[in-house]
Amino acid sequence: MDKKTIGLNGEQAAAAYLKNKGFKIIQANYRMAGAEVDIIASTGDILCFIEVKTRKTCDYGAPEAFVTRAKQLKIIRAAKVFSARKPYRQYRVRFDVVSVLRSTDAMACDHLENAFEE
Repeated sequence: MDKKTIGLNGEQAAAAYLKNKGFKIIQANYRMAGAEVDIIASTGDILCFIEVKTRKTCDYGAPEAFVTRAKQLKIIRAAKVFSARKPYRQYRVRFDVVSVLRSTDAMACDHLENAFEE
């Protein structure tokens, strides 16, 4: 399985996980000016911009540790543009990470709320 397919499978698992937690998925793979947000979802009055990291193992660190500050800044920039649109102006914004650990027969998700800030 190539890296792109692994990432896509992880994003699909993360979206299903978030839906089961009561999140409403607004958009997946939002792209804007060189930035991409894997999942944009809402819960109550919070608009969540979610980076998904998929790994086979934690041998080199937890998946969320691979969300660099440069990547965070790109997500923040995209979030500012997206959240300025109606009907999202009144929402509070939060930046989360969902780490997905995959084995041969399953995927385990872990949701880190408020993973980073502006």
